[in-house]
Amino acid sequence: MKKLLAAALFAALFSGCSSIKICDVGGHTIAVVENSGWYLFDCIPLASGNPDNPNGHMCRFFTNTVTLENNMKLLDEAVKRTGAKGCKDVVSYTTDENVLIILFGRYYFHTTAELIMPDETDEAAEPAPPERR
Repeated sequence: MKKLLAAALFAALFSGCSSIKICDVGGHTIAVVENSGWYLFDCIPLASGNPDNPNGHMCRFFTNTVTLENNMKLLDEAVKRTGAKGCKDVVSYTTDENVLIILFGRYYFHTTAELIMPDETDEAAEPAPPERR
């Protein structure tokens, strides 16, 4: 029983995460995409977020999924999910933290973008009648 509990605790502490969050800030719809993973000696992937199941608290073991390509795929999914026309002001950056000096490291890939939402006023507006001469 102790081994099972230790394995579950290890998996919970050392799992990666992949998430998509949509929020409204000051009248703008913002998508926030994050993907993280744990690495041994800063190069061997132990567990990374699963970009095929964002927000699902699932991870992929021994696979590096913390990449710009995966974050762009998740951002495209956020655009489709919200019905946005596209996105603008895309910003991506990485952060890292080390545990036990160089033994374990956790890397995060963050991407944020403003979603371009369809205007309800544009859809409701009728086209102007043609001019008569």
